[in-house]
Amino acid sequence: MRDPARPAWATRPVWASGLAAAFVVGSAVAWLQYADRAAGPRSTWPAVHLNDDRVGPQIEQITTWGTWAGALYVAAVCLLAGKGGPWWVRLRGAAVAAAVTAALYTTYGGWLLKENEHGKVDVAEKAIRWAVACIGPSAGLITAAAVAVAVGRGGARISFRGRVALTAGAVSGALLLAAVQTFQSLNDAHDTLDKVYWIALTTGVPLAAVLTGFLVHRMVARALRPVEAIRRELADITGQSLDRRVPVPPTADVIADLARTTNATLDRLEAASTRQREFTADAAHELRSPLAALRAQLESALRHPESVEDWREVVTGAAADVVRLQRLADDLLLLASHGSVPPVREPVDLSALAEDLVREHQHLPEAAALRLNCEAPAPAVLPGNPGHLDRLLRNLLTNACRHARSEVTVAVRTSPTHLTLAVRDDGPGIPPADRARVFARFTRLDESRTRAQGGAGLGLPIARDLATAHAGTLTIEDTPTGALLVARFPAGGQPARRVS
Repeated sequence: MRDPARPAWATRPVWASGLAAAFVVGSAVAWLQYADRAAGPRSTWPAVHLNDDRVGPQIEQITTWGTWAGALYVAAVCLLAGKGGPWWVRLRGAAVAAAVTAALYTTYGGWLLKENEHGKVDVAEKAIRWAVACIGPSAGLITAAAVAVAVGRGGARISFRGRVALTAGAVSGALLLAAVQTFQSLNDAHDTLDKVYWIALTTGVPLAAVLTGFLVHRMVARALRPVEAIRRELADITGQSLDRRVPVPPTADVIADLARTTNATLDRLEAASTRQREFTADAAHELRSPLAALRAQLESALRHPESVEDWREVVTGAAADVVRLQRLADDLLLLASHGSVPPVREPVDLSALAEDLVREHQHLPEAAALRLNCEAPAPAVLPGNPGHLDRLLRNLLTNACRHARSEVTVAVRTSPTHLTLAVRDDGPGIPPADRARVFARFTRLDESRTRAQGGAGLGLPIARDLATAHAGTLTIEDTPTGALLVARFPAGGQPARRVS
């Protein structure tokens, strides 16, 4: 699967140039095979057999102009495959592809010339066997790797794993090349294989191990510098500096993913901290006002008792303020506990819950003059938190009774896909422009500004949070008169989850 952080134009030249390099190798050996067949049957006489140069001219052409033709072909394929990317990056990738291809074909051409000197009659057969087994795949892989490095520097920088692989591969390749050249030099000097063995055992192997370890260590230390930068930045971030973010390295690897995930986490923490500060300020304001009013009322009565005509009325008013404060405290505690209370999953019959709450509200003072109806013809079982679902419906019903003129209706409906809980009243309704605003905490519309009648503005926000915690939604829908609040839950239920 392609890395999503790496653009498509940066991946196309990689595999296209690799395939082109392997194709050119295949074309060259196929041409040698054709020339060998066109040279006719091989002679059975040994002298003729050894000196029959069947594909010598073709090998000469492959090692001269054929090398450059193949390099230009691979470069053109790489350039065209990178369409859509910056021109200088595409040009760099094409130049690297051409240089690597030319170097590889020069090496392969030298091998063909050497083989043709010793075995002219079967060099074409050897070429095709080695091309299929080794030369073609290695040319494709090496060219693709080189283009990936060249293009990656302009699109997305080389990843951590890529750096480790490239460093280890480059070191091992360089050491192997040095070993081969050393062996060839000793062989030309007519030294024995025993001497080569002891030199490799006593010097070559330890030197290769130390050099490889040192270079990989240096590369890893350099590649992990972004991790150290992320660690230092995180160590300096406090609750008062949540707006800071860790640096994101320009790579397409797990280190960049770690930095992006860390910044996303910091975004959520900053948003949560901001909401907490706003909530604390709003809660303090909402508590300060009724407490100040209650204190002023009681202190005035105590300082000027002669002006109090009915102490019972004073106590009744103070008790009403205390009840409102208690309700506000309960709402604040519920909002504060959403992130810490573990989710509960129990079967709750919404129909039975609606009938019980409607029956209860019929005896409350705020609903004494209203007609309350419950339409719940069949059981509607929803897995969830019984206390939270009770609070959700209670808040909707209390809100409807506060604004209704004469009637409130609670309806529970079931379908193959959803459970629906609807509360409708015949009051003034909620204007469409305010339907999103009423779900914000401590929001009261003009008709319910007074604290004695309008509440604290937490009923509907709490109800929406509780519906969301049960994988449901709470919306305000159009109705000819009054307001209609509808809570929908998926049939069969989803596990109740935490709401932050």
